[in-house]
Amino acid sequence: MIDHVSIATCDLPRAVEFYKACLEPLGYSVQHQDAGQAIFGADGHWAFAIYPAQGDAPLVGQRGHIAIRAKSQLATHAFHANAIAQGAASLRAPGLRPDVNERYFGTMITDPDQHTIEVVHWMD
Repeated sequence: MIDHVSIATCDLPRAVEFYKACLEPLGYSVQHQDAGQAIFGADGHWAFAIYPAQGDAPLVGQRGHIAIRAKSQLATHAFHANAIAQGAASLRAPGLRPDVNERYFGTMITDPDQHTIEVVHWMD
């Protein structure tokens, strides 16, 4: 089981505000923050960390993405709407994807640093 993931950003304050807005509907909030990092999660669990980029190395790898589970279709829609309002690009509008799985309801965006973030709700 994966414990947590980390991504780099060119602008930590901007990224923190972006993810505060986007992750709130999913139940995530800032669990820890200082000048060199911000860590999001729920109920004291640190699950998603953001760090300032070091040097001029690429931030994003080809085809890489992070998928976060949502508790409902409504939360998936709220994540997408908040992400777009914060300047994200929509890669996939919220909706069913029977080509992936008949229980899959999800969305996918590109954040301001070009990271691809997917949010998925697995229907019962």
